[in-house]
Formats: sequence, structure tokens, C-alpha cells
Amino acid sequence: MGIACALAVVIEVGVVTNAFGLASLGKSTGGSGSNGPNPNPSDEMVTSVVGAMTYNGGGADPFPNLQGTNLCAKCPVVPKVNANVTPAVAVLWVYFNISYSGSSDTTISNFTLTSSGSNASLFKLAGVFVYPRYSEPATEVLFNPGIPPVGLGIELTSTSIPNDGTTGYALTFHLTSP
Repeated sequence: MGIACALAVVIEVGVVTNAFGLASLGKSTGGSGSNGPNPNPSDEMVTSVVGAMTYNGGGADPFPNLQGTNLCAKCPVVPKVNANVTPAVAVLWVYFNISYSGSSDTTISNFTLTSSGSNASLFKLAGVFVYPRYSEPATEVLFNPGIPPVGLGIELTSTSIPNDGTTGYALTFHLTSP
């Protein structure tokens, strides 16, 4: 009987103090904390991401759906907060297809991003990623004659988005060919 009482006391103390690690069962312990302040406390929107193509090949531009086109189908949109990095960042992924109508091999490269407002570098271009994997950032993308449209994803981030009233931020995605 004494052994049973001692065992009951040990078990109860273990449960109350979480000595057996049971309190974490069924509960998520990761990702609930914050890695700094919210980078977009006013829920500012990105109103557009417009393509700005510089074609250096002479003749007609073989990328007709890039120049002056809003590449962000879901804009206006509030970027999501990624608290899995330190400091937390506001992040927006934009996916679009590029058609190529040229008659020789070429590339697109020199990817940069500018933001409207007083800070042209408010958003950073974290990378340009190619369909279907979107796994590694690309520094250039090759196009061949007759190629089907190429899917791209661009990751845009900001560490601090100031309140600009009701305007939101228009972004411009710059690229050149070749």
C-alpha cells in the first residue's frame, strides 16, 4: 500500500509540474511567438506590380505582356507577415506568365524593384523563381523560339511599411533583355 501511495504522489507531482512532457501533447509550440514588431501595422496595401521591360534586341519587343502590365492579379492586396524570420517581414508573392514571340534565343535578367512614395527601395526583390518548382532564385531566364509561356514567381519583402493614408504602394518590376 505504501508503494502505491508513493507511486501516486510521484505521478501527480510529475503531471502537475509537466515532468513527463505531457503538457505539450496536442499543442503547437512553434511559430506562435513574434520576432519583433509587425512590419505592416497599418495594413497598407500593394496596389499593383507593373512590369517595366527594357528590350535591347532591336526591332519589336518579343515580350508583349510585360511592358506596362500589372503582373499582380490579386492586387490590391495586404502583404502577409512572415514572423519565421528575424526581424519579421511583410511578404508578397506575385505569380505571372511571360510569353515570348521572338525568333532567336534570348534571356531576361537584371531584375530590380522600385516602390512608389518617398522611399523607392521600401520593398526588396527577394528573388525571381521559375515554374514549376519555384525553389531556387534565378539570375536570368532563357527563352527559345516557340517556347510556351514561362511561369515566374517573384517574392517581394519589406521590413517596415509606413502608413501612407489610403494610397497604398505601387511597385514596378524592372527587367532587361538580353
